[in-house]
Amino acid sequence: MVIILRKIIQSFIELPGLFVALVILLLLKSKEQKNFKKYVIIVAAIIYLLSIPYSARYITRPLEDLYPPINYEKIDKNIPSIIVILGGGSIQNIPGEEIGELSDQAFKRVFKGYELYKNTKFPIVISGGSLPETDYIPEALVMREYLVRFGVSPSDIFMEPDSMTTKENAIFVKNLIDNMKLEKVYLVTSAIHLPRSYKIFKTYIKDVEIIPVPSNYLVTRGKVTWIDFKPDISALYANALAFHEYLGLIFFSITK
Repeated sequence: MVIILRKIIQSFIELPGLFVALVILLLLKSKEQKNFKKYVIIVAAIIYLLSIPYSARYITRPLEDLYPPINYEKIDKNIPSIIVILGGGSIQNIPGEEIGELSDQAFKRVFKGYELYKNTKFPIVISGGSLPETDYIPEALVMREYLVRFGVSPSDIFMEPDSMTTKENAIFVKNLIDNMKLEKVYLVTSAIHLPRSYKIFKTYIKDVEIIPVPSNYLVTRGKVTWIDFKPDISALYANALAFHEYLGLIFFSITK
């Protein structure tokens, strides 16, 4: 119940819920006829700035660029290691897919983990549960189905199907791998999520080396053009995820 309440409150601090909060504030200020136009312009400017690729570059890249892409050639395959793939959402109760379908970011995380598996043959741990009081299938089961379809041997897959937060990902994965003689954990998640997830995993899994493996980049590194100033849903999405990560980092540093 606490997690659900936190998620509801957090949704109105983050995007796009922040826009709803701003509009409500705007309506409360509508009685002040003298300054109402000024408030409308300010809210419109905030919505515009958070909806363009130019702002997305500068808000998301500090998170995405913190860890470099994995270099497969430098991996020592003789060191006892395991791959941990963090869930990123699934879409359930859809036509033609009884078990559901992974979201775009979850699919890219799973595919990056699969690429790492192909290059190393390290076992895989998939971590992701479902929200309480729903009939959703745990995300780990959906991820497992994808990996098996890709050709990963079921005997090389370990599941952690109970976590609902990144902190729980780390704690439950630790419990799962505690009896394994490991020296390295390759942590696979979205590049924007790695700073927070790496920090959390380092906090709870202290006896092995955590290797960050970024996937699912959201913004280009190309030169700025006029397109960067045109409102775009992908830019709003990137900024929304960045807000979520920055708030998550603050929350974890306060509550750990």
